[in-house]
Amino acid sequence: MSVGEEVKWVEQDLTQPLHREALPPRLDAVIHLAQSRLYKQFPEGAADVFEINVQSTFRLLEYAREVGASHFVFASTGGVYGSSDKAVSETDRLNPLNFYLSSKYGAESLVTSYDGFLTTVIFRFFFVYGPGQTQMMVPTLLGRVLSGQEIVVEGDPGLRMNPIYVDDATRVFEPALGLEQSNLFNVAGAEAVTLTELVQLMAEVGGREPHVEHAPAAQPGDLVGDNSKMRSVLGVEPETSLRDGITAMVEAMATAEGAG
Repeated sequence: MSVGEEVKWVEQDLTQPLHREALPPRLDAVIHLAQSRLYKQFPEGAADVFEINVQSTFRLLEYAREVGASHFVFASTGGVYGSSDKAVSETDRLNPLNFYLSSKYGAESLVTSYDGFLTTVIFRFFFVYGPGQTQMMVPTLLGRVLSGQEIVVEGDPGLRMNPIYVDDATRVFEPALGLEQSNLFNVAGAEAVTLTELVQLMAEVGGREPHVEHAPAAQPGDLVGDNSKMRSVLGVEPETSLRDGITAMVEAMATAEGAG
């Protein structure tokens, strides 16, 4: 069966009410991955962030409930924890530090409110990365390293984190749709590195010299997610090492430049 027969694309501006006439009248699950592209633009982009991260979540929850879906899966972020001096687990206190993170926290609260009507699953993703990604932290850093630009790291050695490769991150969805009870999971990689170590790895893989300068840290602490629940309940073990993942990104960038 071709992809065209398996997938029906419906274009929807999530700042607007849903085009219900174009959507299926019956479905099994909704997986809500969208987020505003203006997440860094506050307060200018605040309305867009709210509409997509919060308002559209409510609309999709109501749609899922009304058409008889059994599961609703929501993509949140590990950033809702704020910074911490230890690996954060799903039961730790939340401390969203900006409007975007607060919008994700607000959306999480909406999702959990529907637990009696849907099996809800919230994923808090930690620095998902992979080939073809743009704008986010890892590809932005990698692009600067490969072009020989200086990298300014807040703190020395900087934020510690455990990114997860996109192929590993996507493997959480299938088992989530089989859960019989609502749940919440950190989705994070197996290797924790500081920003300085990540830049050094990128430079090594890309055959460049790293140019790192350090500045005072505006917000001390790390953002490392405890992924033990993801591994034990969903059975998902991160399989792609940071080195292999960064290598795949470097190769994809080289291919894209060659094609251009």
